[in-house]
Amino acid sequence: MNQPKGNSKSQYVSKLFGDIAQRYDLLNNLMSFGKHQAWRRQAVHMVAQNISVTGPALDVATGTCDFAIDVESFKPKTLVIGIDFSLPMLQIGIKKLAKNNLNKKISVMIADGHELPFEENTFAIVTMGFGIRNFDNPKAALNEINRVLKPGGRLAILEIFPIQNREFISKLFNLAFKMIAPILGSLFANNRQAYEYLPASAESFMSSMQLMGLTEESGFMPISNREVAFGSVAILISEKIN
Repeated sequence: MNQPKGNSKSQYVSKLFGDIAQRYDLLNNLMSFGKHQAWRRQAVHMVAQNISVTGPALDVATGTCDFAIDVESFKPKTLVIGIDFSLPMLQIGIKKLAKNNLNKKISVMIADGHELPFEENTFAIVTMGFGIRNFDNPKAALNEINRVLKPGGRLAILEIFPIQNREFISKLFNLAFKMIAPILGSLFANNRQAYEYLPASAESFMSSMQLMGLTEESGFMPISNREVAFGSVAILISEKIN
């Protein structure tokens, strides 16, 4: 399918995630075989390990707040803020926070990752899970994240990427994702189009190495680029240069 661009992409993505919000967590579990939870926890451990600065954490494109919850679980004394531009997704997240007695430990707000409503040098950690490929301008978002991070602060990105590995098992996994995601979307979310967009958006996105290069252009020092799921998903850790 053709990928929307510019403002039309923002509007499309906002509506898409609003439409699938009620079934988003279920479909995430089904499509990743529950592995997305372990990937997020791994990302949190990697970004927090031996970090030299302290302060609050920000989860950009927080959606239903899973990444924010994982950050709070790993660093329970840290103030965590989650932002997203999809109100239906945040409403699911707010219910989840209340259910787990976390609504006083994690704050959420509607905001655009291209224009973060925070002062410079505010956060020690910024996380983003399965979000940056949906941005109109990933470079602008990375610039904003760099602005609000403290010097020495770190960014963790968990994202789906085009598979670069030519091994048969990797190609088979990629083909299965492209074929199965729309079927699951039809069966469990009554929205085949949304789950055609998700694999298509990954296939048309830059590689993890290219994204790491983009973080460098935005003032970050790469720390780690760890591939999982046969190379279809990667955890990128970067640190803001002083």
